[in-house]
Amino acid sequence: MGVEGVEPHYQIVVTRDGSLDNIEVQVEVSEQIFSDEVKSLEKLGKRLQTEIKDLLGISCRIKLVEPKTIQRSEGKAKRVIDNRKI
Repeated sequence: MGVEGVEPHYQIVVTRDGSLDNIEVQVEVSEQIFSDEVKSLEKLGKRLQTEIKDLLGISCRIKLVEPKTIQRSEGKAKRVIDNRKI
């Protein structure tokens, strides 16, 4: 959330490929950034990926999504979606 150009709305999607767990972080970008060129969006995605790796020590895929596409909730937000079949 401390990165300029992103909104405070995100979701973490966990999937499993064989015996490996995969993490995708979907992050809403601000309207100003979303209308910019693709190169700046790619740079933002790489920056987020690096920040998460440095802070948490895990690798993940970043998916930048349009503003207002992550579902809002009245109560607690559902931040993690676990699609693994364990």
